[in-house]
Amino acid sequence: MKWSLNIGTIIILTVLLTSMRVMGQTESVDEDENEASNKHRLTILMANAFIPAADNIADQNSVFIVPAWGINYDYWFNHKIGIGLHNTFILQQYKIEKSQENVIIERSFPVIVTGEFLFKPVRNLTISLGVGREFEKHESFTVINTGIEYGFELQHGIELSLNFLYDNKIDAYDSWMFGVGFSKFFSWTNRKE
Repeated sequence: MKWSLNIGTIIILTVLLTSMRVMGQTESVDEDENEASNKHRLTILMANAFIPAADNIADQNSVFIVPAWGINYDYWFNHKIGIGLHNTFILQQYKIEKSQENVIIERSFPVIVTGEFLFKPVRNLTISLGVGREFEKHESFTVINTGIEYGFELQHGIELSLNFLYDNKIDAYDSWMFGVGFSKFFSWTNRKE
């Protein structure tokens, strides 16, 4: 009797452990398929930009921070590499001292548009490198930027992320931006019924 109870316990444990392993593999495959199908990401970013070149202007604060919004679209080739179109809207007027010429330039609600290369060295961490243009009615500048983002996965393909971005406006000025992003992952698949 004691021997049969141990054999029964072993059989039950074996069946349970085997089924857990099979279910675990199924969930992993489902996650990989889901990640592969969610190639598109749309992000809305709320941020603040620190502009050091504005510090030297007499009628501005010594620490000059302006509000900004971002709307970003990313396409992921796989779970590590993607490209994106990132758009930043600065929501304030300010003056900067142009680095090369010591000339004061007024900036009025500039818009920055960049093409980005995206790389995920680990699951929730994204590093970006981009090139683009800052458009503004007085003068536009070429922009080179780099950024780092850490995302927190929520439900239904939604992600909350912390973003840090450095913009170098060539021969003009630099800015640092810190923000919070809300992203939605999705796919555009044609399903045949």
